[in-house]
Formats: sequence, structure tokens, C-alpha cells
Amino acid sequence: MQLTNAVIIVTGASAGIGAACATALAQHGAHVICVARRHERLLALQQTLPGQHAIYAGDISDPATMPTVVALAMTTFGRLDAIICNAGVGLSMPVAQLQWDDVVRCMNVNVGGVLAGIQAVLPHFLAKKSGAIVVISSVVGVHALPYSGGYAASKGALERLCDALRIELRGSDVKLTVVRPGTVQSEFFSQRMGANHEVRHTRTPGIPASQVATQIITALRHHPRIVYTRWQDRLLLWGSACFPELADRVLARMIQWRPDDSSRLP
Repeated sequence: MQLTNAVIIVTGASAGIGAACATALAQHGAHVICVARRHERLLALQQTLPGQHAIYAGDISDPATMPTVVALAMTTFGRLDAIICNAGVGLSMPVAQLQWDDVVRCMNVNVGGVLAGIQAVLPHFLAKKSGAIVVISSVVGVHALPYSGGYAASKGALERLCDALRIELRGSDVKLTVVRPGTVQSEFFSQRMGANHEVRHTRTPGIPASQVATQIITALRHHPRIVYTRWQDRLLLWGSACFPELADRVLARMIQWRPDDSSRLP
């Protein structure tokens, strides 16, 4: 894909990976439709982007949001070339204490919102026999971490959805890439739903969101099936598959749950 003058939707664009993607795409000459719930954040982002872009404030789990965003892209730019399905919510809680309402919200955004975006763009991509879909999943969609069960379930469901879609798109020239980030420097941990009292005795600082955006730019150009953002994440999944008992033991020691005042813990 040539990024110059390409029209690309980015969901979850108000912060983190989404904002970094919007910035990187604009710097490469693309026109970006930035989608997020926080209108003021979108306005601030738009003012920093070189070139012509559009913003839309809305919740991707609302069935009306993504069709409206696609219509905005077609009205404003007359075409649509790619979508980066990045918006999502986190959830931190032991499985035994998960609240069903939180699980449903997590599924509605992380699976339903992505599905709505894909279904909104696919008719345009199939009609012109080209287009790229980039779905931001997570390494926990392949192997869950303790106290991430609700979030991991949503990302696991998203992964299986993408597996089926990739096969269904064969021969259409519509490309699908799934990106599996690990820890990223963003608002993710502070904004998660749930009690969020997990304690990680070993936590990597995470990679900058701009680095993930660079990898997504490369994915838009070359369309790999899967992208890992860190070699450590590949190693984690390999070790978990080859030595599951050892992996469980290590993760149980590394990540624990303290329901008391976690602010006093290191």
C-alpha cells in the first residue's frame, strides 16, 4: 500500500497506540479519520497533524458509530483504503470475582466494536478489490496472564474471529493483519476496568506507542499475517507452549493479587 493520500480509519485515536498511528500516518502523507470517545482529545490531536484529516467522537460499541465513520470518510475524501481497529478496554480482576457487566462491556468493545468496524469497511474494500484491515489484539489473546481472564477472553475471541475472516477473504485482495502487542507505554493499565490490584514483581517498562505505530506502518505496506511488537512476547508464548507447567509457576510468582491498598506496594 502507498500511504501518500491513502484514507485510513484509526479507532481509539485519542491516546496511546491510536494517537501514535494517526501521527505516523499523517507524517507519511495519509488522510486519517480519527475515532475515539473523547472529543477534546481528538481536537487536540487533529491540530498537531500535518495535512487534511477528520475526527469523529463516538463509542465503537454503538452500532451506529462505524457506519457513520465510513460515510464520513467517503464524503470527505471519496475513498477508503484501510482501517486500524485499535480501540479497546482493559479488565483486571480474578476470574472468581469478575462482574458479568464488566465482561460484557469488554466483549462489546474489544470484539463487537472491531466486528462493527470490519463489517462497515468490507463492502467498500470488496467492491474495489483492495483494502487493508489491521486488528490490534494482544499476546494475552494467545496465552492469558493471571487476573487478565476477562480481557484475555475478549482478545481470544477476537483472534478466532480474525482467523475465520482471513480464510473468508482469500482471493479478494483484502488484507488482514493481527498485531499482538505486549506491554506498551500508554494509559492502558491506569484505565482498566475492575479493581486493578494486581502486583507485578517484574514489570518491563514497555515499548513506546510510537514504536508500535512504526510496526503498524510496515504492516500496512507488506501485510504480514501476525505482528509481534517485542521478541520477548514471542519467547513468552513459545515457552508457555513448550513448558506449560513451568510457565504457570513463573507467572503465578511474577503476578499476584492484593485486594488491599495496592498503592502502598512497590
